[in-house]
Amino acid sequence: MKRHIYTFALSLIFLGTGMLSATSQQLFRRSQFMTNPFLSNPAIAGTLPETPVTMTFRNQWTGFDGAPETMTLSGHTSLPNRVGVGAIVYSDDTGGAIKRTGMELAGSYTIDLNNYDAVSFGLSLMANQWSFDNDLDVWDVEDPALQFGLEQSLSIDAQFGMMVFGNGYSFGFAIPHLIQSSTGLQSSSIVSGPENDQFRHFRFMGHYSYQVNNDFRLEPSGMVRLTERTPAQLDVYLRGWFADMAWVALGFRTNDAAIVGVGGKYGPVGLSYTYDITSTSASYFSPHTHEVTLTYFVPRSSGFSSNSMNSSRILGRNRIVK
Repeated sequence: MKRHIYTFALSLIFLGTGMLSATSQQLFRRSQFMTNPFLSNPAIAGTLPETPVTMTFRNQWTGFDGAPETMTLSGHTSLPNRVGVGAIVYSDDTGGAIKRTGMELAGSYTIDLNNYDAVSFGLSLMANQWSFDNDLDVWDVEDPALQFGLEQSLSIDAQFGMMVFGNGYSFGFAIPHLIQSSTGLQSSSIVSGPENDQFRHFRFMGHYSYQVNNDFRLEPSGMVRLTERTPAQLDVYLRGWFADMAWVALGFRTNDAAIVGVGGKYGPVGLSYTYDITSTSASYFSPHTHEVTLTYFVPRSSGFSSNSMNSSRILGRNRIVK
């Protein structure tokens, strides 16, 4: 399995460095993707020994009038017969005319590979309500795509994910917007047919946990995001855990920001904070981005036992999870 981990890590590096220029995408961004990986991959549903209920708030480019804000609430758990279920609700204000609110319902199924490794497959259904407030100051008031009012629409889409995980590692991928449905927002009054389609996205992610000594461990992780029409963007992070209670992190996102973070877990409660230092031209308006995540881990005595990406427990069948 270690050979597969090294191969996956090299793939992340080559994908990220080979296509450094990244453009905007249709999914909301998060700096703490390893704090709650379920938001990035439905295959995570039910693979933890607890039931995590997580709230996240992200304020991008703080201080800039109309800056983007994203709020999410998520939770997932396991059911008998190695089935996992979960849900996400979110509000994504892009900082201007467009706002998206939605819900995602996910299910997963886990298969043992051996005593230490497993693979999980996940599928989710996504429902988004798009709002476009056309009450804007515009250059061309005759633009036929602007009807100067509140335009709303509903779109339905799906996401598929897979995750291989075991003793201190995980790697996998997810494909949001499988159907590539239209947002329903009008781009021109003279164009017929589907408009403003959501393009299929691809996420590749992985992490590895290295126990330095009894009290300290390092956890490198990475994720590559790309679409059929945009180049890749690479996220790389290194977290250092002390006594499985507190952590500090450093990271970067290509062509976007450098990231520092702190967090910890006390009993069933986890709290984390990250600060992005914008490296693009957007720093002219504001170089600051803040993200806060609060998690409550509900103990669970039923469901299947599997490896975890965030737990320190030793589970059945000699599986050790971090």
